[in-house]
Amino acid sequence: MKTKVSKLLAPLLAGMMLLGSLAACGNPEENPGESGTGTGGQTDAASEGETADPAKAALDALGEIDYGGRELAVLYDAAFKNEVVGLNETVDAAGGNSQVINDAVYTRNSMLEDRCNLKFTYIDRDTSSQVTMVQNEASAPTGDFQLIDARFDSTSSLATNAYLYDLNSLGMNFDAEWWDKGTADFALEGGVYFMSGTLNIGDDGVTYVLIFNKVMQKTYANTVPNPYDTVRAWEWTLDHFNEIIQGVSKENGDGKWDELDTYGFITTWEYGNTFFIGSDLRYVINDETVEAPTLYLSESGRMEKAVNVLETAQKIYHDNNASYMSPPGEEVKGVTAFKESRGMFFGEIVNHLATLNKEMQDAEYGIVPVPKYDKAQEFYRTWSHESGSTFSVTSAIPEADKEVIGKILEAYAILSHQYLKPAYYDTVLTSRNVKDPDSAEMMDLIFQNRVCDMGFYFRDLGFYELFKSSVNDENVGFTSAYQTKAKGFDRQITRILRNLQKKH
Repeated sequence: MKTKVSKLLAPLLAGMMLLGSLAACGNPEENPGESGTGTGGQTDAASEGETADPAKAALDALGEIDYGGRELAVLYDAAFKNEVVGLNETVDAAGGNSQVINDAVYTRNSMLEDRCNLKFTYIDRDTSSQVTMVQNEASAPTGDFQLIDARFDSTSSLATNAYLYDLNSLGMNFDAEWWDKGTADFALEGGVYFMSGTLNIGDDGVTYVLIFNKVMQKTYANTVPNPYDTVRAWEWTLDHFNEIIQGVSKENGDGKWDELDTYGFITTWEYGNTFFIGSDLRYVINDETVEAPTLYLSESGRMEKAVNVLETAQKIYHDNNASYMSPPGEEVKGVTAFKESRGMFFGEIVNHLATLNKEMQDAEYGIVPVPKYDKAQEFYRTWSHESGSTFSVTSAIPEADKEVIGKILEAYAILSHQYLKPAYYDTVLTSRNVKDPDSAEMMDLIFQNRVCDMGFYFRDLGFYELFKSSVNDENVGFTSAYQTKAKGFDRQITRILRNLQKKH
């Protein structure tokens, strides 16, 4: 699939077939199997050995990159230090995950410095301070930093206020497998203002998955078929999931239902949104099929589907004590219950896998995608939380540096694809000690089909809380709440586009 942005590019890698399938955000109106590439999945070593290395070919195609020995500064959110700064030292004496990631980042950065004749410097700030610095740089340039690694939510706000540079103008190839093309579908007025890819692992860590307890599943094998087999048969649906979690729960005898009891499903408030996305629903479409951001649910029949999904999600959360929802800020209660085999399924983000890898064996848990709407839905879908990371460039970069910075950022992503992605996949998405090929296969399915929806990342549009609140509160007001927000959508989009036109 070509995005409307990539059609405008003069690709650096014309004619090159880029292989592999990683994290992607797709368009529900087209074949999701073509919905791009990004930051997850394993590489078939045998296959790569038989063909030319696309990453090496892409680096060669970039030609000479010379930043003149100058310093190139990255302003990064303190939460994402591990994906930006690599230290030439031991950061984990036990040689654990943090050391493996650090070494990969250090190798990538060193190679990039040598390849591009530059010296990296780093500026560490919390989210609010980072936003202020970007705003100030746009109005009174200092040249103190060029690249920005920040949260999706703060970056989207910076983009709509014209504080970021249009990456589309840097000549980058967003169809390459090291870029998550879904973020290109956030284009505004033909400009792409932030991108994620293999250079980010912060967005991978907050991607929603479904984890199951293998020990409990074997106990209930008569009513809970092997989830791996169900996924492979493309029958892992929302109705099926609701059916198999019923009848598992047991109260421990103290007369109250809490985290000390046993459940079919353990999750959080946020997971309501995951059932929405998993069912191939969106709030906003902004890909090559439309001229401007368009409301998805306003089309005939789509709201009816959303209401059906809502009703099933409410049953999952509330019927027969089948589920336990960890209160906001107390997610550890759900993690503990799952580890202690008091939860058949656990709906959470990838970051929790690191803890499970340390405290559970591969024989004790597995990973599967979020259930899809029905058997007819072609692909399993998920999303990454707005707290994930994405890259951008300050709008104040000098005209003379634009071409070289575009090449540097492209090389940054390619080298991340070669070094950081394999390290992250090995240490976080699977156990480093004992591989679970089934879960690895499932993670490929999950990361191939992530969805990017402006309704989740552009908070000003007002859609973010609607579905999950309706799931949690068991209310029936989703349709009317959506319609209220939809009335102001065109005005919001017009304001954003006018703001960009005015400042560029």
